Amino acid sequence: MRFFQIAIFTFLLQSSLFFLVTCLKGRSGQTSALVGTKLYFFGGNSAIINATNEVWYLDLSNSSWFDTAMPTWYQDVGMPRGINMATSCVSLTNNSAIFLIGGRQFLPNSINISFYSPIFKFDFNNNSLWTIPNITNFNTTFKTRNLIQAVIDKKGKVFIFGGRSFPVNDSDNSLTMYYNDMNIFDITTMSWSTLFIPQAPKSFSYTATLLPTGLIIYIGGVDYNISSGKSLVNLSEIRIFDTNNYIWSTKTASGSFIGGRIGHTAVLDQNGNIIIYGGSISIDNIDGLPAFPHLAVLNTSTWVWSIPDISLSNTPNPLTFHSAAFYKNYMVIAFGRIPSSGGFFNKGVYVLDTQKYVWIGVNNPITTSQGSPSSQTTQTNNTQKLSNSSSNNGMIIGIGVLCGFMVIGIASLIGFLIFKRKRESHKSHKFQHMLS
Repeated sequence: MRFFQIAIFTFLLQSSLFFLVTCLKGRSGQTSALVGTKLYFFGGNSAIINATNEVWYLDLSNSSWFDTAMPTWYQDVGMPRGINMATSCVSLTNNSAIFLIGGRQFLPNSINISFYSPIFKFDFNNNSLWTIPNITNFNTTFKTRNLIQAVIDKKGKVFIFGGRSFPVNDSDNSLTMYYNDMNIFDITTMSWSTLFIPQAPKSFSYTATLLPTGLIIYIGGVDYNISSGKSLVNLSEIRIFDTNNYIWSTKTASGSFIGGRIGHTAVLDQNGNIIIYGGSISIDNIDGLPAFPHLAVLNTSTWVWSIPDISLSNTPNPLTFHSAAFYKNYMVIAFGRIPSSGGFFNKGVYVLDTQKYVWIGVNNPITTSQGSPSSQTTQTNNTQKLSNSSSNNGMIIGIGVLCGFMVIGIASLIGFLIFKRKRESHKSHKFQHMLS
C-alpha cells in the first residue's frame, strides 16, 4: 500500500512539473525590458503561431539564480494583440510603465494580421493594465514599423531610427517601405516629432545602444537601397546619432574582424563597452547561417573590436532574434531561433559573467519547438482601457496548474479505488478458498 501511495505522489509531482515546463514555449522576435530586478518578455512568434500575446518575466533578484539554479518563470497579463519584431522602453518616472512600440501585430495566438495601435502602455504597477496613450503630432507612416530598437534618454525622450513597414491586415497589399528617419517620442508630454536624416541609410534589424554621453551607437543590421536592394551593414562602420545636437555621423572601427549580421543583440557593460551576441548572415532567411563570431566587444573609447577568449563550457547555441539584457555584471540572454537548425526555437536562458567572461551553467529545461517562420503585419488617439483576457500575475498558468492537478488527482483516485477493490476482492476469494 505504501509503495502505491509513493508512486501516486511521484506521478503527480512529475506531471505538474512537466505541465509547468511545457507552458512556456520557445519563441523568437519578442521584445524585452528590464525593470528593476524583473526582466519582462513580450510576445514573439513560435512554431505554431505568427505572434503570441503572452507576457512573461524573470525575477533576477535571487542571487542563486546566477549559480546554476533553474530560473522560475512568471506570467503576467497578455497584450491586446499578438506582437513580434517590436521594441520597448521603460518610463524613467519611478519605472512606472513600459511602452511597447511598433512591431507586427496579429490577433492573439493566430495567423491573422490585425493592426491595432503603434504604441501600447503597460502599467505593471496598476493591475498590469494595458492602454493606448494619446499622442500628439504622431507620424502616421510609423504605425507598422518593425525590426527597430528604441532607446530612452534621461529627459524621457525615446529615439527610434528607421525600420520597415508591414501590412495592417490580411488584405493589405501595400509595398514594403524602408525608412531612414528618426522618430522622437517624448513620454513626458506625450508628443511625437520626426527628424529626416538624408545622409543616413534606410536601415532595419540593427542594435541601438545609448552611451552616458548621449550618443546612440547603431551596430549591424540591413541597409536598403532602391537600386542595389538589401545588404548587410559592415560592422567596421559604426553609426552614431548625437541626442544632444541631433547630428548623425559615422566612425570606422578597427581590431578583430566582426561579420555583418541581423537578429543580434547588444548591451552596454559596466566599463562602457558594447557586447554583441548572436545574429544571422542571411537577410531574407530567418533560419540562415549564424554570424561569426557569436560574441564580440566594441570599446567605445578607442572604437576597437575584440573577441573575448571564452571557455566552451556552458556555451549556448548561436541564436538570432533573441533577447539580451545587462543586470549587474551579467549579460542575460533568452529565447531566439537557432540558426541552421531547421527551424528550432530556444526556450532556455543563458548568463554571461562579463567580469570573468565565462558562461554560467543555468539549469534550463531541454525543450524546443520546431516550425517555419511567418511574416507580415490608425493611431487611436483616445486613451482607453483595453480588455484583458488574462488576469493578474499568472492566473492563466495558475488555472492550468489547478486543472492539471484536478485531472491527475481524479484519475489517480479512481485508479487507487479500483486497485483497492480488486485487492479486497482477491483477499475475500482467497479467504473463502481457505475455508472450503
